Amino acid sequence: MLKVEGLSFSYGDFEVEGINLEVGEGEVVSVIGPNGAGKSTLLKLVYGLLKPEKGRVEADGKDVHRLPLGERAKLLGFVPQGHVPTFPFKVVDFVLLGATPELGPFGTPDKGHRKKARKLLKTFGLEDYADKPYTSLSGGQVRLLLTARALMTSPRYLLLDEPTSELDLKNALLVLQTIKKLAKKDVGVLLVIHDPNFAYLFSDRLVLMKNGRIVAQGEPDEVFDEELLSEVYGIELKLIECAGETVLRPKLEV
Repeated sequence: MLKVEGLSFSYGDFEVEGINLEVGEGEVVSVIGPNGAGKSTLLKLVYGLLKPEKGRVEADGKDVHRLPLGERAKLLGFVPQGHVPTFPFKVVDFVLLGATPELGPFGTPDKGHRKKARKLLKTFGLEDYADKPYTSLSGGQVRLLLTARALMTSPRYLLLDEPTSELDLKNALLVLQTIKKLAKKDVGVLLVIHDPNFAYLFSDRLVLMKNGRIVAQGEPDEVFDEELLSEVYGIELKLIECAGETVLRPKLEV
């Protein structure tokens, strides 16, 4: 179990306060809310990129922020929101970079690491690109590649910040379907995502944030409340049934 208890942090005029949530093995928990709600800040606090002023993060009973980087990487994998390809690493070598926390700055991947990297590429449908420069991949493929890299240490929990950002519908679905498959292999997933409809479709539980605080959390049907979501997003929203699915859409006046 990944447990966040009483997490608080502030910078400037913005504050994240009193965050409590849990992510179980094989569970996808999505954090949603408007821009500036503190979603990405929360993810950085959980992983330890930012140091909380109060609170605690535990993964399988261990205090995450007190662990050496190598041990932390075995519990948590992190996929950041933004990534601009620079040096044209081979795809397989880019994935191997994910083993760095285990190897240390001067360690060298062995045959086992290379075998694992290629297995991960196969999992994500990227095996045919293994020896090509990763700068040649599409945006959706790079998102999958970043996730593969984060899994090199076989973390128990995966943190993803806006994995569908700037992706077209096909690639966004590809990324989310792959994440869901990972969860079925007992990986716990904490996901920040801007599209509430995607969150509803692919998550076991939702966490709704506004102004640095959690205003609701629970199963998707519990959080998907018209009045609540309209107040949080600052726009009138309606829930409609479409092809057997619940869809959130703004009320349009034409």
